[in-house]
Amino acid sequence: MRVPLLFVGLMAWMTGALAALPAATADLDTQVVEVARRALLDQADQAGLLAADVQLTQPAPRPRPACPAGWDIALQDSRSLGRIRLVARCLDDAARVAPQDYLLRATLSAEVLVMTQAVNTGQAVSDSDVQLQRRDISQTLDALSTLDTGLAARTSLKPGQVLQKRLLVAAVLVRRGDAVRILASRDGVRVEGQGEALDSGARQGLIRVRNINSGRIIQARVLDVGMVEPADLR
Repeated sequence: MRVPLLFVGLMAWMTGALAALPAATADLDTQVVEVARRALLDQADQAGLLAADVQLTQPAPRPRPACPAGWDIALQDSRSLGRIRLVARCLDDAARVAPQDYLLRATLSAEVLVMTQAVNTGQAVSDSDVQLQRRDISQTLDALSTLDTGLAARTSLKPGQVLQKRLLVAAVLVRRGDAVRILASRDGVRVEGQGEALDSGARQGLIRVRNINSGRIIQARVLDVGMVEPADLR
């Protein structure tokens, strides 16, 4: 996802409140908002969010000093979208212009996964259980736009609920007492045996398995439902 860096239609305050401020103030405010917008969109991109959109407001615009040499603008804190902190420093040290602190508010929306049907605790969540919808996720920043395989509901999920990372856990693919296939492959030679799971485990989890033929208990890695491999093969 890449959003053009050109700032179009910055919001009502850009055409209203800022229009009454000195040109130096309006120019700096515009630059600060653009820096914040790009930073938040980059964070959304890194989080895998689709078609993210950021809206920013400045609670109390005020006159700012001029700095003909330009400004160095840095994001200080974006942990809360309600309090985005930035600082602008004049590039001309001789001008003795004090650093300018900014506090912005942001809202974030994106195409995220929303539950279309109920899923019980521990039940696997599949693509058929969700669909992409545009939602305001300012209060649910761990919302997901894509669903990895092998995940289950940590708690019961309801239709219309935004799917969040914290609501998912690795699905249990093998349960204690299950009959499992033990697959071993080395130097092009493939061997398959039958076993009994002595523990429960998710994908890539390590569990104990009793080999039905030899009675030997081994450490095995879960590959899929009812399928494991000896852990010492890697």
